[in-house]
Amino acid sequence: MLGNYFLYLFPNLETENLVLYRVMNKKELINAFALVHKEDNYPPIAGKIIGLFYVSDQKYFTFEDIMEGVNASKSATSKALKFLIDLNEITFIFSESNKRKRLFYPNHAYIKKRFEKIIAAHEMETVLLKKVLSTRSTDNIEMNNQIKSIIAFNEDVLHFISDKVKEHFKTE
Repeated sequence: MLGNYFLYLFPNLETENLVLYRVMNKKELINAFALVHKEDNYPPIAGKIIGLFYVSDQKYFTFEDIMEGVNASKSATSKALKFLIDLNEITFIFSESNKRKRLFYPNHAYIKKRFEKIIAAHEMETVLLKKVLSTRSTDNIEMNNQIKSIIAFNEDVLHFISDKVKEHFKTE
């Protein structure tokens, strides 16, 4: 059931012949990350880089490792890394043997921050919807009821997600 819902949300996965119920090789998994992150407006190479970090046992990646791992040009890799660094989704250290060579790795604290930003945005939307509702007349009851449903849904989901973020991403 979850797989069908996932395919509903990300129909490109099915059209790309990436069926979730079968074993996928590393390349297919990396490509699937690109498709999933595309839904968050990530460039495809950035999504592939995230996938590369997850599918590999390697802790640090050189620029060349990433370029080869996602099969991208130097320019595309550079732009995607800049995008991910700007988001604080990945970070880097400098190699001890070559102080100019950067070693990239995922910023695990980013996941918690990402969810916190999503929660904050939807909390703000809920506050705004409550203010809108207080200014509306009773002329369009259907719209008023829709707004009330959205508010109730947001509050339920946000409480649940907030609790899960606290449970799974405890501050060290």
